[in-house]
Amino acid sequence: MLELQEQKRKEEEARIPKANPLPYTIEYPVIPQKPEPKECTKPEPFQLESLIRHEEELQRMMEERARAEKEEAEKRKFRAQPNMSNVPVHIPQVPRMPLTEVQEFSFHADARAAERLEFDKKILEKQNLYMKLKEEYEAAKKVEEEKAIKTMRKEMIPHARPLPSFNKPFVPERSSKELTEPKSPKFCLPHRRDTTSYQY
Repeated sequence: MLELQEQKRKEEEARIPKANPLPYTIEYPVIPQKPEPKECTKPEPFQLESLIRHEEELQRMMEERARAEKEEAEKRKFRAQPNMSNVPVHIPQVPRMPLTEVQEFSFHADARAAERLEFDKKILEKQNLYMKLKEEYEAAKKVEEEKAIKTMRKEMIPHARPLPSFNKPFVPERSSKELTEPKSPKFCLPHRRDTTSYQY
């Protein structure tokens, strides 16, 4: 037990941090020399591929624009046509053709107007025929209705009922049917007989 307690005490003392003692001297402490100053970092330019492509595209566009402007300037320059005084003038010859003969013509609108007039005439005839048939049908229907009304009025005249004959008076007779025999009703259905007869 004592050994364990001693070992435990030594471990706890070992856990406590201890600073190193200062050296015992009568001289001034040694001060390290100041380091030499370093030069500041100088930024160096760097080249991106996108910048290079951008410069090339700008250069190409400037060259294209200069070429287009040069072509436009060349086109705007005045150039005189060649002298054609020595070239003989071509005189067209008048063709010797017969004069045009004027022929009778007819407009298609006139033919269509005639066809339309004939069509309207046929439509008008059909309408008149239809109206005539309709009037005849209505007149015949009216006559039939009047005949039916006259017949109905004749049939609707009230007639008196004839009197019954009292020569043969009514004599009640005894019925020849047999008397009704009462029967007890069957409330038990056939499919319930098995269940009622079952003994638990």
